Amino acid sequence: MGYKVGIDVGGTFTDFLLVDEQGTFNLFKTLSTPKDPSIGVTNGLNEMAVFLEKSLETFLSELELIVHGTTITTNAVLTRNGAKTAFITTKGFRDVLNMRRGLRDRQYDGRYNPPPPIVKRRDIFTVEERIDCQGNVVTPLNTAETAAVVETIKQNGYEAVGVSTLFSFLNPENEKLLGGMLRDGLPDQYISLSSEILPQVRMYERNSSVALNAYVGPILSKYIQQLEKRLLEGGFQGNLLIMQSNGGVMSPEVTSRFAVNTLLSGPAGGPVAGLFFGAIHGLGNLITVDMGGTSFDACLIREAQPSITIDGEIGGYRVALPTLYIETLGAGGGSIASVDGAGMLQVGPESAGADPGPACYGKGGTNATVTDADLILGYLDPDYFHGGDMKLDKMAATRAIEENVAKKLGVSVNEGAAGIYNMVNINMSLGVNLVSVAKGYDPRFLALVVAGGAGPIHAAMIAKDQDIPLILIPRGSSVFCAAGMLMSDLKHDYVRTHAVELEKVDCSKVAQICTEMLNEATATLRSEGIPEDRILPEFKADMRYLGQFNEVSVSLPMSAQGLVREQDMSYLLEMFHARHDALYGYSMAGAPTELINLRLQARGETVKPTFKPSQNHGPDASKALKNNRQVFFDKGFVNTPVYDGLALHHGNMIFGPAIVEEPTTTIVVPPDYNLQCDTYDNYIMYPKNRKLDEIIGELKAKM
Repeated sequence: MGYKVGIDVGGTFTDFLLVDEQGTFNLFKTLSTPKDPSIGVTNGLNEMAVFLEKSLETFLSELELIVHGTTITTNAVLTRNGAKTAFITTKGFRDVLNMRRGLRDRQYDGRYNPPPPIVKRRDIFTVEERIDCQGNVVTPLNTAETAAVVETIKQNGYEAVGVSTLFSFLNPENEKLLGGMLRDGLPDQYISLSSEILPQVRMYERNSSVALNAYVGPILSKYIQQLEKRLLEGGFQGNLLIMQSNGGVMSPEVTSRFAVNTLLSGPAGGPVAGLFFGAIHGLGNLITVDMGGTSFDACLIREAQPSITIDGEIGGYRVALPTLYIETLGAGGGSIASVDGAGMLQVGPESAGADPGPACYGKGGTNATVTDADLILGYLDPDYFHGGDMKLDKMAATRAIEENVAKKLGVSVNEGAAGIYNMVNINMSLGVNLVSVAKGYDPRFLALVVAGGAGPIHAAMIAKDQDIPLILIPRGSSVFCAAGMLMSDLKHDYVRTHAVELEKVDCSKVAQICTEMLNEATATLRSEGIPEDRILPEFKADMRYLGQFNEVSVSLPMSAQGLVREQDMSYLLEMFHARHDALYGYSMAGAPTELINLRLQARGETVKPTFKPSQNHGPDASKALKNNRQVFFDKGFVNTPVYDGLALHHGNMIFGPAIVEEPTTTIVVPPDYNLQCDTYDNYIMYPKNRKLDEIIGELKAKM
């Protein structure tokens, strides 16, 4: 039996999706172990082996594929707990990294300070070398000075070194010589060169990305080595892949070199899974949201393409590598509710995490959280949390809300819990607004794909606030990102700066650069086991009007043979004007334009798990009815039917108000909503005053 497993290590829970050859899938969750995440992973693998009635060794030997999303690097940056890092740059430019852009990120916040430097000034070294803006060597690398810097780094116990010289993206000769001296003199240290990580214009963004790669590289490499060792000792002979921030996966060897690509590894699986579930209904315009225990992630998908940004940020530090544009807010089930000095209710961004967790976990936590409020309001069954494996303490939740919220606001416990519920819904609606309305897209013409253990409890309220007409809740939504990881292809991004006015472009030079990137990508993907016929390249060009600062990325036209021709440049210009108009509301057809960067995303197609469709069981859902309980809706408690989600199948319909319980999530169906199971037993929720077919038809018409 060939099994595939997706693993998503979150701040509170570690999620697992197990898929067999027949497409049957099972979900597993374990509490995360922040001090050593591999313990939580091992615990989950043990649970799967027990479920399958196999020994761990037998189960691991039958595993074909593990796709692993990790928060190791994210947590290292956010907690400022990365490796001791040195940074080397060109003499005279020592302070570029820590001067940032020289602009205040929050211009109207007089109290705002940038985050502390990821590399302190005393850890930044300079060497004499210079490449001019045309790529010519003006000053060769001073090897004697470099040797002294290498010795200083060696004596001071640095674990990693980042290198980014001034114009290395045009000519890496000096930087590569510097890198060679570092690798010879410091064979046990992690060395990161900008000419390998991000050879593109804009020095601060390049420096920041390289510094982050060096800062988290040793930590991630050590974790991957430990994980591979544990798996190998347990009998695992399959393929291990690591999720990266661009929505693709990569091998452990490549991951260790490009650790910065995993900074948003965990949530990146969500949009990939969202595409799959949207495609079931022919929908490509979506917003995916994932509410876990610690955070809330939202991502826009337009025309079946997730939003990508090259202006990413983590903990206030810039990352210029292609990253899925995901808005992350501190709004999860463990988000802490409090009353500030002005008497205003606040929810998040601080979280109770997995240990001690919400007060209702009974692990010593005293803070009031969203999960405590959901329990008080009747959305959660204290005896069926995690399918009954974990009992919730309602009295502890009541005490926490009473002491931390209700008394301070002068309201009852129920009113305090309702306030927490409404406040976190408002916060999450803001996240949805940021990826839709703020980017010029109307959420009324998008479907909401909801995930996370806590997401379906709050989904309808978010949709109501944003006038979103359709809610898709995947079966097993609590392990949504883990599912997306199994559906991901290998992806590698490459960039080369080639700044030239478009009318002066040498097509042969552009073709040469594209060929060099493609050859590098092909070699990497072949080393990861992808045959050449499954390697799919996509070239893009970053362009701007002459004098502008920001670029617009458009697809680079090519012939069937991969050649760039003169007529392709004319078509490229037309696409740039159209894209600029779509993004900014105007274009300047006669204005001079310039090409800045050439990009390649090389995708290696992987073998995806298949999921079995379900037979139509008709609309009657009465066999799934478990019981009734008092649940809070609008302004009071209502006697509400509770259904067993595992007993609901294709065609079954439920009319709100209702609660649907699965072992790892709960769906709240408000009084003015209906819920129906689709072909794959996923849930579709929509307003009672609308017809489902009409809603789907309208959404398709807007594609």
